[in-house]
This record gives sequence, C-alpha cells and structure tokens, in this order.
Amino acid sequence: MSNTTQVAPADMPGGLTIADLRCPATGAPLVPREGALVSVGVVPERAYPVVRGVPVLIDDDASLFRIADFTAPAGGAAMPGTVKASAAARGGAIKRLARAVLRRLPDRSYNTSDFSAAQALDALAAQVPAARVLVIGAGEATLPARPGLRMVYTDVAVGPNAHYVCDAHQLPFADGRFDMVVCCSVLEHVLEPHACVAEIHRVLGPDGLVYAVTPFIAQVHMGAHDFTRFTVLGHRALFRRFDTLRAGMAGGPGMALTWTFEYWLTSFGRRGSVRSGLQAAARLLSWPVRYGDHLLARREGSYDTAAGSYFFGRRRESPIPARDLLREHRGLNPH
Repeated sequence: MSNTTQVAPADMPGGLTIADLRCPATGAPLVPREGALVSVGVVPERAYPVVRGVPVLIDDDASLFRIADFTAPAGGAAMPGTVKASAAARGGAIKRLARAVLRRLPDRSYNTSDFSAAQALDALAAQVPAARVLVIGAGEATLPARPGLRMVYTDVAVGPNAHYVCDAHQLPFADGRFDMVVCCSVLEHVLEPHACVAEIHRVLGPDGLVYAVTPFIAQVHMGAHDFTRFTVLGHRALFRRFDTLRAGMAGGPGMALTWTFEYWLTSFGRRGSVRSGLQAAARLLSWPVRYGDHLLARREGSYDTAAGSYFFGRRRESPIPARDLLREHRGLNPH
C-alpha cells in the first residue's frame, strides 16, 4: 500500500498555504498534482511526494538525504536512511535493556541556560501576536504552545511532530514567510552551517528573530551525521547578519565534563553490552558534577569550556563589522 497521500491547496500542514512553499532545488513555486507537489515554471519539473500527510521537500541532487529514504514502505518507527532510522537500527535486546536502565539514571545533559526557547517565544508573542514560527529539527517533542503563534515544524524524518521533511540547507519556503526561527541542536549536524543560517535569514521577514542552541564541547552524537562545533564567539559569528538580543551558555563546564568522562569510559568497551554497562557506571559516578553549573553559569571563565551556547537575535540586512563581533567575546582564558 502506498505511503503517499492526496493533497489539496488548502491542506498544507502547519497552517501554511501552497503559496508559502517553494521547490528546494530551484526556488520555483509548487502546485499540487496527483498526490505530489510539483514545481512550475522550470524545466524539467520536479515532483515531491507527500508521505502520510507530510510533504517530503528534499533535493535529491544536493542533499545528504534522498526522497527514496522516506517513500519506502513503512515498516518501523523511522524511514530507512534517515538520521533517526540509523539510530533506531542499532542494537539488540541486551542493548535495549541497558538503555531502559539508563533512562532511570540522571541524563548527562543539563541545560542551565538563563534564556530558553520558550522564553524567546514569549518575547515574540508579546510583539507579534499572530506570528509564524519555523522550528528546524522537530525531534520527538514540541515547544510549549503559545496562544496566537502558528508553529511550523520541520525534520529529516517522517514523524508525529514534523509538518515538512526538508534539508536546512534548502528550506522549501518563500522569502520572508516567518517571524521567528528556532534551531536547537541542529547546526552541528549539517554540512554547511553558514549556508543553513543564510537560509534562516532568507525565510525571516524584516526584524525576524532567531533562537539557536549549538554545542561547543560535546562528543560525537548521531553517528556520521555530526560535523562541527562552535565556541561561544564562533556561534555568535555564525549569526553575523543578526543583532544580539541575548546570548549565553546553554550547557556549562559540568555538563561538558560529564559528557567527556562518559565517552572516555565507554571507549574501553568494544561490545555494545559492555559499553552500555560502562555508560551506566559513568552516569552514576559523574552526575553530581553537572549541578555545579548553576554556580559556574555566573562565572565568566565558564564560557571557555561550556558545553554549548544559545543565541537570540534580530535579523539585519548587512553583517555586523568584524571588530564589533570581537567586542562580544566572553571568557577569561587569554591563550
């Protein structure tokens, strides 16, 4: 049985219309045709399927992902070839049991940010009551709803929270369609972060807002789909075409240390079950360390070894001068 669904102009997910969408490869408008979204005004036309009600707007020629990854017959929680599918495919019964035990232990991540995505949404709602918000990387949870805000979720997997499947390098939306973009723990997983931020800038309207969280000191996660890290200032430099409203740590030195210790200890194991046991031991031994981040969050030196940082900014047309960027440096280590 086919996964594709018929789609009509009024049926665009996330409260969008067909006029809000664009072909990710060419930027051409899309029209619904025979259960797909088809680009118009370009030769050759390109067709994008709609899988279980979710448009799959992926450029096969440029993306790490393929449309075929999402149109295969549904047989599991995620489509083959996607980030989430590769993670779900690993491990058997023993590892699943170990993961169940680990879920009862304190998590290695501990966000001590003084400004969250939810607070950013509150700030937007106070300024633009009927704002459109694009969330890149929907994941397995949604942000708390705000009255009047229209949320549009994207991901690289067909899931319960994704309105659209797309690649952040080629957002399939017309220029200036959103009032805010939220992008948490995504930019480390893309090949060209600067290209993705340029796309964020493009789809935002004048004075549009961005809220992003990206790691600095964190070990590899999501396997092959993990490419880069940013210092706190490097993260700010990524958003040079935005004015800073707020910025700071999203995870402190304690969180960075617990990640490092856990990965160091598990590197002694080769078999999955042994590694899972070492992981559990690391969690038990290191969990108190992360609570020191409440104190360290107020120390300037902690920016030199933070697990990650957040940036909340307002769109501007031209990039800020390089010398102005350096004035935003935070930290104590001069070497």
